[in-house]
Amino acid sequence: MINDSVIMQKLFIFLFNNYILSFIFVGVIAINVWMYFGVGGIHDIKYVSGGKNIPDTQLYQSTDNLNNLLSKYGSQGKLYYLRYQYRDYIYPFFYGLLLMGILFRLIKPTGFNVWVFVPVLAAFFDYIENYFLRICFYDYPNLIDTKVMMASVATSLKWFFIALSFVLIIIAYINRRKKYIARNKIKNQRPNTYTS
Repeated sequence: MINDSVIMQKLFIFLFNNYILSFIFVGVIAINVWMYFGVGGIHDIKYVSGGKNIPDTQLYQSTDNLNNLLSKYGSQGKLYYLRYQYRDYIYPFFYGLLLMGILFRLIKPTGFNVWVFVPVLAAFFDYIENYFLRICFYDYPNLIDTKVMMASVATSLKWFFIALSFVLIIIAYINRRKKYIARNKIKNQRPNTYTS
């Protein structure tokens, strides 16, 4: 009987083959361009708000900071951000899969490996952040501290797990290179059994 870890590994091998992983990578790039330059994107938000960025990029958000940001946005900036958020509901799915795929390809786990799933946590908290920020935008100007705090915690955790994913990718890559160098070294040290 095939156990769950074998089924999961086969699924990941199929899901993260060269073609699908390349498609996911192109998807991440395309969504980034759409999020920035599309109608109601970051470019438009900055234009109407005097250069202010989106709250998603902040590591920490207080009620005062968010209140000040929304006052700079005005009604048009608020409308743009709510429109922008629809794209941000697609983006975490794509970048989560991409980071997960890279980790899987570098680590090559033989069974369940918790590190491969770290990007899933980043995407999960990104969705939580989006949910609470959307509520805060609808609540404005009567922002509720608890909701702002939930959005802020989710944002901080999102960035923590994204950063951790990149650290894991670097570590996995270094370990992969070390194994590759060690394997080649052993191969080159084998005595030549052929005689002339």
